[in-house]
Amino acid sequence: MERRRLVPTRLSRRLALAGAALSCALGLTQASAGTASDPVAASAAAPRPQISKRLIPYGASRQNDMAEYSRRHYGEAVSALTDPKLIVIHYAEAGDLSSIFNTFAPNRPDVEYNELPGVCSHYAVGAGGEIVRFVPASIRCRHVVGLNHVSLGIEHVGFSDGDVLGNKRELKASLRLTQFLRCREGIGIKQVIGHNESLKSPYYLEQDPDFRGRTHGDFPTSAMRVYRRGLRSLGAC
Repeated sequence: MERRRLVPTRLSRRLALAGAALSCALGLTQASAGTASDPVAASAAAPRPQISKRLIPYGASRQNDMAEYSRRHYGEAVSALTDPKLIVIHYAEAGDLSSIFNTFAPNRPDVEYNELPGVCSHYAVGAGGEIVRFVPASIRCRHVVGLNHVSLGIEHVGFSDGDVLGNKRELKASLRLTQFLRCREGIGIKQVIGHNESLKSPYYLEQDPDFRGRTHGDFPTSAMRVYRRGLRSLGAC
């Protein structure tokens, strides 16, 4: 999310082991993990995982703040999220879902940029595989500079990429949630990105020069290769 500036993480041996564990857990073979195809939703829908609703306060004042933020950064005073193009994967540097909720619930200026509205993500996944929805997918959330106008955000309990990728229950739930969302919205696997990949997206737009070029270290391409391989193992929509 937009609350802090990080340098890209140096992925440890644990990340490599997480990739091997993922392949084993999902039964991936070299053929099924290929990268040539990019399955996109057609008319079929992926199964909906169990999602608990724990909405943060997002009334008229916060929506107005989001519209004003969008005007400054994207050139349009809009708070609605329509036709999302991306799903952005984050880890929250938090040990439980309540900590994430408590960070997102207040509508206060963020500590990194001192702007309103407060930061948030649409969904979060817990260490035990719980999935919660914080914000309706029809509303913009501040979770990634330059892409809030076109993306859904998913936070994860954990303090590193390896914490998420190495936790079978959390990773399995995350992949099922992402598969459900991308199939519902018609988003290809290549458009499921890590926060650290934001600057590479063709949808990136940032009109404020003080924000332009900023990103965070969570889920760089090396980690997302593992994650996207897991998505491919779930098949087309």
